[in-house]
Amino acid sequence: MLNTICFLLAAMMAVSAAAQNAARPDPADPRANVPSRSYESALKDYRPYVDAEIARWRETNAEVGRLGGHVGHVPREAGATAKPGAKPDAPTANGGRK
Repeated sequence: MLNTICFLLAAMMAVSAAAQNAARPDPADPRANVPSRSYESALKDYRPYVDAEIARWRETNAEVGRLGGHVGHVPREAGATAKPGAKPDAPTANGGRK
């Protein structure tokens, strides 16, 4: 079994090595086909940076107020909303910090 595997591996290596020997044109032959050399810039698809449009501060403040303050942007639980005038939770032993 080991001899068979070694033989198959050697045969595959020989076939792959033989496939790599492509006939190359003689560099001294003036009629030999030469690959074209065309220059292509690495920056051809470059797009310059453009500043994003700045949000209007009045609309942004109105949206934050509608959402219940800056905490309203990321609710802690699904469906949880901050209610204005709600009593805050009682402080814990660590001063309310997590």
